[in-house]
Amino acid sequence: MNGDKELLIYMAENIDMGIEALESMIKQLEKTDNKIKSNVSKSLEMYKAFSKKCKKYLKDVKLSPSKDNLFSVIMAKMGTKMEFMRDNSDSKLADTLIQGYNMGIIDITKKMNKYKDETSKEVMKLAMEYKQMMQEGIENVKGFL
Repeated sequence: MNGDKELLIYMAENIDMGIEALESMIKQLEKTDNKIKSNVSKSLEMYKAFSKKCKKYLKDVKLSPSKDNLFSVIMAKMGTKMEFMRDNSDSKLADTLIQGYNMGIIDITKKMNKYKDETSKEVMKLAMEYKQMMQEGIENVKGFL
């Protein structure tokens, strides 16, 4: 199904970008006393676990994510570093994370609606889990705002 392919590749690429951004943020937080550190680490672990699940689905249907998103990954890392240099308060970092999660929720919702008639129940369930993971990410950091 075309919807399966589109959703799986979209999720895999976005998860990779999220992992890179979170790893970059954690690296920048290493020498700080920010209280949000453990929350960022928790988000990273959620992303990594979901990445494994998504890659299993991709492998099962003999797909692999495009390498075209390398530019997006680099931009995510640079954006994280720039934001951190401007303001590394817990509140600002939480705000940045929530903005990223909200963009992801909007995008996956659009994709799910676009491909709802072309997507298997299993892949749609995975997309719902991805959306839920991002919503949990928001809950995980909104106390820092």
